[in-house]
This record gives sequence, C-alpha cells and structure tokens, in this order.
Amino acid sequence: MSKMRFINLEAILPHIRELLADLQAAQQTVMAEADPKRRAALINNHQARWTALREAFETVSFGKCWYTECKTPGADNDIDHFRPKLAVKEDRGHPGYYWLAFDWRNMRLSCQRANRPRRARGARVAGGKADHFPLLPAGVRALAPVDNLNLECPALLDPTHPGDPILLSFKPNGEIDLSPEYRNNPIAEAKIDASRLGLHLNWPKFVEARLTLYNLIERTVERGQREAPPDFNGMPVASEAFKDSIRDLHGFMNQREEYSSAARVYVESFKHVWWVRDVVLRLPQ
Repeated sequence: MSKMRFINLEAILPHIRELLADLQAAQQTVMAEADPKRRAALINNHQARWTALREAFETVSFGKCWYTECKTPGADNDIDHFRPKLAVKEDRGHPGYYWLAFDWRNMRLSCQRANRPRRARGARVAGGKADHFPLLPAGVRALAPVDNLNLECPALLDPTHPGDPILLSFKPNGEIDLSPEYRNNPIAEAKIDASRLGLHLNWPKFVEARLTLYNLIERTVERGQREAPPDFNGMPVASEAFKDSIRDLHGFMNQREEYSSAARVYVESFKHVWWVRDVVLRLPQ
C-alpha cells in the first residue's frame, strides 16, 4: 500500500489538452534563445502558461499538495518545476533545466511550505524545495537537452514516480518514516533523508496535524471496541454506534481528505483488532 499518494500524470492529460499548444509554443521560444539571461527572462515572462495548469492539477489531488497532502484554501498552491527551470542549488554551474521549463510532466502541485525556502523554529538549516534538486550518489546530472534524464537518480521523493510513494510512512507522533519494507535499503533511506528537509515533510504544522489525526483514529478504534461484537458472526446485529466507528475510520482514509495516506498507515497499525483488519481495511475506497 502506497504511503504517499501516487499521482498518475496520464490521468491529468485529458484535462489539459487545450493548454498544451501554449506550453509548446513558449518552450520553442525559449529554446530558440541562446543567451542565458534573455532565456531566463523569457521563461519568467511566460509564467502564466504553467500556472494555468493549477486547476487541473488540483482536480486530480482534490486540492491537496502532491508532496504533503495538505490543503491550503487561503493560499494558492505553487506549480513546482521538479527539475528546477533556472538554476540548481547543488550545482552552481548548472543553467537550470530550461528545456523542461514548459514540460507539464516536469511540474508538480506543491503547497508553498513544501516549495519555498524557510527555516523552522530551532532549525539550523532552511528547508523547502525551491531550486534544490539533489541526486543520489549514482546519479549523473543532465546538463543539456541531449542528456539522459533517466541517469540522474533524483534524491527527492517524486509523487509521480511509481517507485517513490511506497517508500514513505508515518510515525504515531506525526513525523515521517521510512516504510518498514525498505529499511536497510540505502536508496530508500537516502530518499527519505533528502525529502524530510528538502520537501519540508516534517514541518511542525504538518507533524502536528498528523499527530492529531493519529489521536483521533486511536480514539475512534477505542470507541468502536466498546461496541464491537466478539467476531464477524456478530456483524448482522452490530450496533449503529459500532458501524459509525467503521464509517469514521473509512472516511479518514478517503483520498479526498487531508493526510489520507497517513490515515491509512495509522488505521493499519490497529489491524490486530479483528474488525479493523477484516472490515475497515477491506472496504473499497
């Protein structure tokens, strides 16, 4: 079970077809400019081309940041360039992935906290993605359009890469964790370590919200236990209060809800309880 929501980019394509021509035209304009400063200005001047993707991106994630699963109704989500468009913090000589500046497959819906640099209270180093794009030790960075992106081995978790969401899990205290199945795997450990700060996954407000969610799930299980029949044979005559507990736990895991991936991990932590294991976790979402 994925512990970060997987975003299938192909599901977005039908919603953005009318925007592709404008994106491609802007990219062609950028590629025709050889001067780096003028090229950067062209990219920035066409920002509206990629912010136009926001509505479609929000539709597939129910308005949630692809990295953190938070909702920020009081602020616009950013359209993050997964591979930074103008510069790379880890390589001062890198021109930025300008050839991907208008490639919608290089873009991610990000809350401002995950994307923008900021230092948490008491922290010595600022986090946030911004122009960061670290690679794993085996990675070979692409410097030009002709280079192979598949050789890069990005260190940051990518919600659109099928191999990344499965690495992320959550502790009852609200902090992120490495999925138990991948412990002692150096690639998995490196990706979690890089993303913890690089995507602000342990930003205090996110941790607090997940801790609150864990406590709510724990209380819901306790409430259900008080009404639960001894085994499945009692389900036909189960009380409405018991069934409400099942509905509530199922609701926490609904992909429309904030932190639904964390909710799934937290509910699974109670699978030693028969009705959580045999009923709640078997209900389709």
